[in-house]
Amino acid sequence: MKNNRLSHLFLFCVASSLVLIQVGCGENKTQVELLRALDNVERISKKLDQIPMDSIANVKDRLSSAKDDIRWLGIDSNVVFLKADVKVIEGLSKASRFLKDAPSRYIGLMNEIDRCKKQLYSLREVIEEGANRDALGDTIDDEYIVKNARLEIEAVATLGELVDESIRLISLGLEADSAGWEAIDSLLVAKKGEWARGVSGNEAEKGL
Repeated sequence: MKNNRLSHLFLFCVASSLVLIQVGCGENKTQVELLRALDNVERISKKLDQIPMDSIANVKDRLSSAKDDIRWLGIDSNVVFLKADVKVIEGLSKASRFLKDAPSRYIGLMNEIDRCKKQLYSLREVIEEGANRDALGDTIDDEYIVKNARLEIEAVATLGELVDESIRLISLGLEADSAGWEAIDSLLVAKKGEWARGVSGNEAEKGL
């Protein structure tokens, strides 16, 4: 009899625990999803922090200066660009194109990270405090919470994709610069020398 009572008690405890777990899971499912989304935002933020923005700024300045030199050398009558030179210049344009919007993309992504964090924290606070009105005065119910949670979780997923794409483009730009800068620098030195000789020759002719 004693063993039977213990068995029934054990089964009752197990059954009660399972019911509590199921209820708890149902009530906390959205909170768990929001917490997971916050973790994802933190991972995305750390990934974005690894982008070498100072190095990118230096490369962009150097490439911009090189493009300016190419422009004025290209319109000077003392300088002649050959077909082989065009390929080198294309490498310069490729690197510039990939890095062109890097600073503005970075700022935009940082802003979106902050927005996602605020929204996710606000939703968790609404659930924990049981608020029934949002800042706009709209009614907060289960449908409201589920809908807004889904929107913010999707926003985090999109944010992750945008960060990955930005990192890809920046990597391509830095790789293009690394692969082509030596040739670009050599071309500029050669063309500036050509320009200097031409100017010197013109001045000599005028002196005669």
